[in-house]
Amino acid sequence: MADPRDRLHSALRSLIGTPCRRSLATSSLMLRFDFGLSEKGRAYLWIDPPWRMTLAGKLVSGSADWPVWNGVADKEVNQPLWDSWCARFDPLDSTKLWEASVSADTPDLRLDFASGHRIETFGNCCDNCWWYYRDRLTGEVVEAGLAGITYEIADPAE
Repeated sequence: MADPRDRLHSALRSLIGTPCRRSLATSSLMLRFDFGLSEKGRAYLWIDPPWRMTLAGKLVSGSADWPVWNGVADKEVNQPLWDSWCARFDPLDSTKLWEASVSADTPDLRLDFASGHRIETFGNCCDNCWWYYRDRLTGEVVEAGLAGITYEIADPAE
């Protein structure tokens, strides 16, 4: 069986040159890729905090910037804040993955896009998953966290 890091590099390389679409869920980021066979994409990365997105070396936004609603139930107050924050990530919906790498000493992820944007994760001391990759067709799942990188085959997704 191949090393989980090698499998991850192979999986990430398979996404290079494919279109990207993003979704935001509070401070987590989901990036879907390769829409040739499915509107949901062939594979996706789910990135939990902490992470950041830059353009030309300047911070665009990151997981710590999401507009916490702090219990305010007034959608008219909160929705514009959320929409404004989400709009910072709109360029990801019209670009392709250019390069992907994982740090040698920690499972920190770096994704470079044709638009010039870069997304970077950087781990923390929490004993949970920092980010994971899932191939919806093959069922491959690669998780990265404090314990390193793990690989498994799950059921293919719908």
